[in-house]
Amino acid sequence: MKKLIFTLLVFCLFAGSISAQTLVMPTGLKISKIADNLSKKGYKILEQDETYLKLSNDEDASLFIDISEDKKSLLLNINIMLKKDASKASIDAMVEKINNLGMIKGTYNKEKDAIFFQYNFWTSHGFTYESLQDAVAEFFLYQGDTFGMDEEKVFVY
Repeated sequence: MKKLIFTLLVFCLFAGSISAQTLVMPTGLKISKIADNLSKKGYKILEQDETYLKLSNDEDASLFIDISEDKKSLLLNINIMLKKDASKASIDAMVEKINNLGMIKGTYNKEKDAIFFQYNFWTSHGFTYESLQDAVAEFFLYQGDTFGMDEEKVFVY
């Protein structure tokens, strides 16, 4: 009986170590590793350097991931272009709808005539690639939800 319990304990420890998620600390934060991990999950890497990457999903929606200078966060972001005839009131209403979603923040970028979508993914105390994958997937879902809320058709599609 003791051998059986010991064997089960060793098996559980071994199985747990195989499926355990690896904690990535800010000192080990590298865009190349993030790009490798996300490409293995089916995302296309469109651009990449040491501080940012641009990726797209299977629906050709794209986003940028930037490393903050202090490596305390990753900024998931994208500018969505606006139609030239979109009124300021329509743009403000759209920004308010975006900000009511919770996860992402929207701000009007007058210089680019776009709405800037952003989400800070905190890395200061470590993160797992699985949690980053979830955040990227959620960002794309919220971006899609925003397009669905565009009743006044202010975005360029």
